[in-house]
Amino acid sequence: MAISSAYLEAFFEVAQTLSFTKAAKHLHITQSALSQRILNLEKELETTLFIRDRAGLRLTEAAHEMVRYCQIKNQLESDFLSNLKNKDPKQLSGFVRIGGFSSVMSSVILPALAPLMKRQNGLRLKLVNQEMSELFGLLKRGEIDYLIADTNVDNDELERINLGVEKNVLVQHRKYSGGQVFLDHDPDDDTTLRYLKLAKQKEKEISRHFLDDIHGLMQGLNVGLGKAVAPLHLIKKEKDLEVINAKIVLEVPVSLYFYAQPYYTKLHQEVVQALIHGVPELL
Repeated sequence: MAISSAYLEAFFEVAQTLSFTKAAKHLHITQSALSQRILNLEKELETTLFIRDRAGLRLTEAAHEMVRYCQIKNQLESDFLSNLKNKDPKQLSGFVRIGGFSSVMSSVILPALAPLMKRQNGLRLKLVNQEMSELFGLLKRGEIDYLIADTNVDNDELERINLGVEKNVLVQHRKYSGGQVFLDHDPDDDTTLRYLKLAKQKEKEISRHFLDDIHGLMQGLNVGLGKAVAPLHLIKKEKDLEVINAKIVLEVPVSLYFYAQPYYTKLHQEVVQALIHGVPELL
């Protein structure tokens, strides 16, 4: 049985956006036409792909398997067309979509990929900053192809490559004279708490401000709003900031995740190699 490319395109768009309205808009078709394509696909496959409930639209396990199929199909097609159209076999084309946590994306991942992107002008880059709780969902739905995580995940479907270690230290502005006020991303950010445990300091002795992401945290440090546990690679050039105790270092793994596949395209291999070689030098 051959699956209609129009059905697959409709499915993949809905899976990524989790919205029939957005998917129809992106595909330039009516929502009723989109719904019919999904219905026809489900009939052909004899399975349910999407579940609607109070929380919104969810993918079934069969849908997650279909996402993997669509990704592999799209990558193989892109690789084939790139080889067919490019007279230079070394030239690549396609999308590089990577999601990760904010402290490494613009300061480490982007410069690590920059040489590849400059050399291969047929590539298009998409970087996504999200909290870790959101990122694995993006990878599973196919919104991103690569994930940079600060945790180790045991999943047989995923390949994991260790890119290095982010070293975090306690930092403050040189003129800071406030008390034990710590800056964090949000209430679920446990970086400060892990550092306190390492430093054998009690959580009840501090108060916390929440500044959304690493960029807000760095700005908070620069205006003297409090202290923060921050990566060394971000504060090296910050002359107004000082490390309070260089001996206490909270090490956070920086790992690359992607779904294991029977065949990896040239583009995939180039992206992985760029990160393996570039990231450790920047951390």
